[in-house]
Amino acid sequence: MYSNFKEQAIEYVRQAVQEDNAGNYAKAFPLYMNALEYFKTHLKYEKNPKIREAITQKFTEYLRRAEEIRAVLDEGGPGPASNGDAAVATRPKTKPKDGEDGEDPEQAKLRSGLNSAIIREKPNIKWNDVAGLESAKQALQEAVILPVKFPQFFTGKRRPWRAFLLYGPPGTGKSYLAKAVATEADSTFFSISSSDLVSKWMGESEKLVSNLFQMARESAPSIIFIDEIDSLCGQRGEGNESEASRRIKTELLVQMQGVGNNDQKVLVLAATNTPYALDQVHLGDTPHNLTESDFEFLARRTEGFSGSDISVCVKDVLFEPVRKTQDAMFFVKVPNDMWVPCGPKQPNAVQITMQELAAEGLAAQILPPPISRTDFDKILARQRPTVSKADLEVHERFTKEFGEEGLFTLLLFNTIVLVHGASSNKKHYIVYMGEHSHSHSHLASESLIEANHKILASVTGSFKEAQDVALHHYTKSFRGFSAMLTQEQAQKLAETNSVVSVFESRVNKLHTTHSWDFLGVNSLHQYNNQLPMASSLSDIIVGVIDTGVWPESESFSDRGLGPVPVKFKGTCVPGEKFSSANCNRKIIGARFYYKGFEAENGPLESFGATFFRSARDSDGHGSHTASTIGGNVVPNASLFGMARGTARGGAPNARLAIYKACWFNLCSDADVLAAMDDATNDGVDILSLSLGPDPPQPIYFENAISVGAFHAFRNGVLVSCSAGNSFFPGTATNVAPWILTVAASSLDREFNSNVYLGNSIVMKGFSLNPLKMETSYGLIFGSDAAAPGIPAKNASFCKNNTLDNTKIKGKIVVCTIEVVKDNRREKALSIQQGGGVGMILIDPLVKEVGFQFVPDCKDCPNNTVLNTRPAPEMAVFSSQGPNIITPDIIKPDITAPGLNILAAWSPVAADVTGGRPVNYNIISGTSMSCPHVAAVAAILKSYQPSWSPAAIKSAIMTTATIMDNTGKPIKESQMAP
Repeated sequence: MYSNFKEQAIEYVRQAVQEDNAGNYAKAFPLYMNALEYFKTHLKYEKNPKIREAITQKFTEYLRRAEEIRAVLDEGGPGPASNGDAAVATRPKTKPKDGEDGEDPEQAKLRSGLNSAIIREKPNIKWNDVAGLESAKQALQEAVILPVKFPQFFTGKRRPWRAFLLYGPPGTGKSYLAKAVATEADSTFFSISSSDLVSKWMGESEKLVSNLFQMARESAPSIIFIDEIDSLCGQRGEGNESEASRRIKTELLVQMQGVGNNDQKVLVLAATNTPYALDQVHLGDTPHNLTESDFEFLARRTEGFSGSDISVCVKDVLFEPVRKTQDAMFFVKVPNDMWVPCGPKQPNAVQITMQELAAEGLAAQILPPPISRTDFDKILARQRPTVSKADLEVHERFTKEFGEEGLFTLLLFNTIVLVHGASSNKKHYIVYMGEHSHSHSHLASESLIEANHKILASVTGSFKEAQDVALHHYTKSFRGFSAMLTQEQAQKLAETNSVVSVFESRVNKLHTTHSWDFLGVNSLHQYNNQLPMASSLSDIIVGVIDTGVWPESESFSDRGLGPVPVKFKGTCVPGEKFSSANCNRKIIGARFYYKGFEAENGPLESFGATFFRSARDSDGHGSHTASTIGGNVVPNASLFGMARGTARGGAPNARLAIYKACWFNLCSDADVLAAMDDATNDGVDILSLSLGPDPPQPIYFENAISVGAFHAFRNGVLVSCSAGNSFFPGTATNVAPWILTVAASSLDREFNSNVYLGNSIVMKGFSLNPLKMETSYGLIFGSDAAAPGIPAKNASFCKNNTLDNTKIKGKIVVCTIEVVKDNRREKALSIQQGGGVGMILIDPLVKEVGFQFVPDCKDCPNNTVLNTRPAPEMAVFSSQGPNIITPDIIKPDITAPGLNILAAWSPVAADVTGGRPVNYNIISGTSMSCPHVAAVAAILKSYQPSWSPAAIKSAIMTTATIMDNTGKPIKESQMAP
């Protein structure tokens, strides 16, 4: 087979010489390079030494010729596209002949061998092809991709990483990651095995190392990948270490340090299965918003950190603004025409990503934000000193005894970042250990906590360190804990016999009363009250894990309720603006959890938004879901007069236990699991969670909600969860068989609002706007009001800073719905701030909407219409099956009203109601459908208190209707994907 490589090489040489003689150097150069590539491959297989010598001689000759042509092409003029070289202007004066170009033949021979290491054809391995290893991929992208595309990010002390070490057992993806780098990087990629740099001749190995780095500098930006680095750089002082081995290490260190050279565009990527066998070396002005008090705080916070610890911390912090820039969804234009990330509420903010800016040719005009105290808080939350107090005491005793500080071992890889499939920084992990046989007493819990610390100490090195890194202990309905761990520590714990699973604590998101009349709950209550054997609904306790509660709401009044059920073992935990007095016979318990959130995201204060470090709700979502389940009867409730009527929960006499585990729309796995453990032990009958992970959901025993729900189920507690709002097939979450998974559908109620056009046509629409226009206004399409430099299509979506304010002032703007979950509030605010008087959103699937040429229109306030048909209809946003974890089990289990639901609200959460505080709000999502089903479950539990969660789940599913109010099967939304 290898003879084909030689034939291909000869054919490329023939073509190259032909173009060379004709003076077509831009064409000749890539042909020479292709020939060299095939010669190099042939040499790997050729066994005959004479033939190898002959081919090597020819290889050297053609390599020199290619370098001569490249040198001429680099001098000016347009150039060949290959490898990004500049192209041809004039012909080289001489043809290649040995010894005539003045280059040292030995040097040329060394380079010819190394040239074969350059990968010229991409391996075609993308980042997405590498499963998992997200932290490793992010770190490599920061080191490889960003410095090339966004060099302005790396100024002052923020500099790209100079080298990476990929380490881990065989088969963990190290080489695959390197191939992904070779594919994704716009850089010359050198793939070297340690054996390529070792020669039997004295001094030649050092020359190979030196030439390798010189070629990398000449081809910069470039990446040098050295596989099996441990065979080249074992620990110094080993008994079998030779003088030649020491010289290779010294030369490699000198070249990596870049002594006398500019190596900012040369990255070393090394891989090993045995990082502990490597030699060791010491680890070697950015804008910021830090104040003097911040520096004092950081000095106190880093007490006990070594200089190396602080150095690593600072370097990680320096990348936080870059990471913010990568993740930012909004940017604002600042002086000097630069774009910096910002929040959605900042004036002149534009909804656009870094990648979209780069695609518009603005990559060089993007700047990361200044470093802030928040960046340090986030990094320090997961970093601990590497030197313990016990270690320091040992050093102090040694110093007293010997009068010496001792000798420090030198690390070879100065400036290397260790990547073991993921970053070496600590992350928040959950260690799940299954059920336990202990009692639920305080003493038993203390015993389990001590046992947890002992297990932790086996990987942290000391009991004290174990206590420091532990965050949550799960000791009631099951056993486990959460802690800040390195990936290596987490892996060691996963291999422990007593551990079921270890997984990273991920983030869950919130899945953001006429409805009960539509479901016929009134008749269910009437029937239930006629049954003498039914227990009182007031004995049923529903736990709600969400954003807390606004206890002053009328929906949470305890009028008509008797004493708190004696079975309830929970408590009312005091906190900011929340005391035990805020609990009553309706809200019988309240707890809050934030340790996991702060460990993963930084202090709550760093978010710059209103919050209460207590069970008090500053978001509104928790109050909404809790009142949907068990809100008391409140007459004349409405949102600005809309949906006016009597508000009540589906189980208005049920008791509520509140577990606040969500902050700013985010819920840490570890916090949610702690809430589920407490709720199960407190004695709740039903648990409702209107939250979940982004799809795809992890497997059951690496998913906190699945684990917590399993043990709740085992203890007789039914768990109702929202399916999610991701609308595409296969995106349903919370799909464990023991969870009641709820989709969302519509009611038989619409909020109609007509639009009156200037040509007398009346168009029917839907709106929650109670205001009425007294006169007609001009009409303009967003695409016709594009701001300078903004494409018409982008402007049609009416995002921030995409419209020309002079064109929309005093007019109603017609905007296109971009996606199912469009940010309509943002569009409306953008138009209002630009001087517009109204907005009409149109479905992009509608080709003719009837007002393309109508100059003016007005709209009227909405009108609540009941008994609409057909209803229900599946909500367009509702996540769909199939169940990607267990396809044989259909998910979601059931649907319930989740579209335009009126329920209690937190008055401090006024940013979503136009800045006007409200006591009731109308929102949509599977978050709203989940509490409907939880309430039905509470009613069934009150009727049949001995029924298991499985029996209640079965009863709800098997008695639900599949027909709409026209007698036909319930339909999916017309806009469903």
